[in-house]
Amino acid sequence: MKGRFLFGLGAAALGLSALAADVSEVALAKPRMRWLWGGFGFHNSEATMTPMMSAAFRDERVLKSFREIAPSYARLFAGFHDWTREAMDAFADYYDATFRRASTTLYLVPGRMPVVTDDFDVEGYCARVAKNLAYLVKERNCTKIRYYALTNEMASGPTWGWFSKRRDVFARLCRGLHAAFCREGLDIGLMTPDSAMPSHVDDVVWATKNLNDVTEVYCWHYYDRTSKPGEARVTAELYGHLTNLVSLCLGQEKRLSLGEWGITGMNVPYREGHMRDDGHGGWRWSMSAFAREVAISRAEMGLAALNAGVLNAVSWTFVDYPDPFLREDGDTAEEKARYDVARFSGWGLDVRYNKNGLFRWDDENGDYSSYPDLYTMGYLVKLFRKGARVLEPAFADADLRVGAVTNPDGSCSVAVVNWGGKKTVQVSSAHPLEKPLRVYEYDSAKPPMNAFNDLQPAKGTVAATNGVFAATLPPRSLTFFTTDYVDRTPPPVSGVARRGGVLVWDAAKDLDHVYYRVFRDGRQIASTVATRLDVKGEKGVYSVRSVDRWGNVSVPSASDFTN
Repeated sequence: MKGRFLFGLGAAALGLSALAADVSEVALAKPRMRWLWGGFGFHNSEATMTPMMSAAFRDERVLKSFREIAPSYARLFAGFHDWTREAMDAFADYYDATFRRASTTLYLVPGRMPVVTDDFDVEGYCARVAKNLAYLVKERNCTKIRYYALTNEMASGPTWGWFSKRRDVFARLCRGLHAAFCREGLDIGLMTPDSAMPSHVDDVVWATKNLNDVTEVYCWHYYDRTSKPGEARVTAELYGHLTNLVSLCLGQEKRLSLGEWGITGMNVPYREGHMRDDGHGGWRWSMSAFAREVAISRAEMGLAALNAGVLNAVSWTFVDYPDPFLREDGDTAEEKARYDVARFSGWGLDVRYNKNGLFRWDDENGDYSSYPDLYTMGYLVKLFRKGARVLEPAFADADLRVGAVTNPDGSCSVAVVNWGGKKTVQVSSAHPLEKPLRVYEYDSAKPPMNAFNDLQPAKGTVAATNGVFAATLPPRSLTFFTTDYVDRTPPPVSGVARRGGVLVWDAAKDLDHVYYRVFRDGRQIASTVATRLDVKGEKGVYSVRSVDRWGNVSVPSASDFTN
């Protein structure tokens, strides 16, 4: 199950065939024990922020990108003990529009649970959490809520890691939650301890010895704050930590989840590094060379987790947070909605500045454009989904990082990071490759930015002969190869018309439909999940096309509207 990153070994040492000196070889084997992969995903903070979204941002960016990527696993700040019915219903409505459609497995954790005092009501607190989760699962049918952690990174109130020094209290609360879930008949497993960084690995070791009877999955977080893109230690250090922890957890017949991961680099302070800030210069600029390459490192770390044997892994985050705002209640519906967002989005947006999403949330400037990370993480999450089995990569080229999976339908996805110069890579797979592989490329020198946050289209296909294919990779790039697609043309969109300044069309009946692209005079002007678009009376020839879950696009319909 654990990938072999065999740097510095010759092809003969790997048992690989001799190739030309300028060709690197990768072998993908089926290990004897092939554990199921539980999926990549994001921390989806926006799930509790829907009252803050405009309809256009929701439909043209958030829902559109979620449905295009279709994460099969996600982590959320949710499951609060004092969650209001209104806020839970807003969360459930978002669940219906996203997680239900993608069959996304959810892992909930309150950002930081309340301050625990000497007279803290453990039983009452746990009962309230369980009751709220029971409402979501049993009355709102949010059945994919599968895991729950007591608190983010062992925090109590504003104090990060507070429980690491009070593990007896942590254990009482976890046991209280387990008992409360049983009383409510909830099939929700506890994730413990949800701690972070190598300095807190001992929290996981302690949990395996003291909470194994109430723990379903162990959980740990990791952020690289010192490495630069392309350095071997980005993969090597995370892979080393995870293989040790996976082995520890398997000894208890349990698995390990990577509950958060990310990379900041250059040993920057937490507030400036972990939280990307476009308001300052230098490496944090979204299109700097550093940022373009960090997008590869972010995916590279995911591949390290896959090969190390973890159950699933979450990258921080899906969408930027909006800018911080004052937390105060009010009398209007808007004021109350903003208050609920502040209360139930982790620990209040008044103290949280997170610009580490795949795309921006900048209402002031109307900027919802993507970061380079969208074009690396989008396909990593989309193509390496839950239910897959992990192939074991072996290669001698120290510039490469590789991950691969097979799906129950027989399809296969391979990701290859190339930190070296332009080179040809030959891949041999023990799993049969029964049709040409589609190729999706991210070149850090010219990232495939799209004005509407659409994922990059396939560059083409490459054929495999007896499980072997070859491709030329750009320098400092990430390339995906996959047979996980259906080559088809979606049905055309019908009923395109204009009503006042709004373009409307009939909803697609195609079960594989994901979103629409809207064109005026042959040029794309929007991507959306809605069946309407404000075109502000602009004259032209309008066309609406359907995009399916494999990225296939319909032809223009006979009902295209001419103003």
